[in-house]
Amino acid sequence: MAYEQLIFDVVENIAVLRMNRPSKKNAFSPTMSNEILDAMKRIENDDGIRGVLLTGVEDSFSAGLDLDLSFCQTMEEGNPTNFRKVMNPILDWYQKYYNLPKPTVAAVNGHCYGGGVVPVSLSDVAVASSNSKYALSEINFAHFPAGGTTWAASHFLLPKHFEYLCLSGDRIDAEEAYRMGLVTKVVPHEKLEEESWRIVKRLAGKHPNAYATAKAMCRMTPKMSFAEAIKLEMAHIHENYFMTEGEMVKVALQQFKNKQIKTGTGEDYKRES
Repeated sequence: MAYEQLIFDVVENIAVLRMNRPSKKNAFSPTMSNEILDAMKRIENDDGIRGVLLTGVEDSFSAGLDLDLSFCQTMEEGNPTNFRKVMNPILDWYQKYYNLPKPTVAAVNGHCYGGGVVPVSLSDVAVASSNSKYALSEINFAHFPAGGTTWAASHFLLPKHFEYLCLSGDRIDAEEAYRMGLVTKVVPHEKLEEESWRIVKRLAGKHPNAYATAKAMCRMTPKMSFAEAIKLEMAHIHENYFMTEGEMVKVALQQFKNKQIKTGTGEDYKRES
């Protein structure tokens, strides 16, 4: 299916999504948001797709919400129905992306501002081009980072870091974003796609059920006490055993004991054992 403002490809079982509004620095329009949401539903329901690589075209990842086209217009109208039509697709695809049990990697190729920071924060891994720039600039026009933006920053940065971004509106470079913890690593711009592809393929090679469980634990246990986390993790040991048909014990640990360590899917274990 062809999209108007999103380039969607599946390459070697990886869904590659390229936000495609270069004249607007890939800002989210209602059309783009609906297209990403549709793509996320396809990815969610296709077991053959093992991971997602999200990036933008040309010199931008995303400048966030397109204020001229959507937000300001609906605010001025004072029509809550039209406002929700603009906002719901964005918020819906954010949530689907965050909750996706498959690997998600953001390749941040350039400008990344406002709501564009959200998918960077929500990705399992964010690889930053050395040319990329970041800002939560909403306070500069009498607003604040909303629509999940404050949450995304506050959950993955130290308090003084995310408060600085939210309260100053200042722009930071890739190295500063790495120091703050907003991105996983910084690579030379010309190496961005290569390194992002290497990482998403590596993550997609893990057992899909084991990956989904590990990802859920990474998201849930920081909110718990140590005792609560232990109980939850112990319960999921049994779920993971069931979902992987016992491969951890029957195959993977046996290979480990025999110094025949394999990485990848259950199918790889069975084929190579």
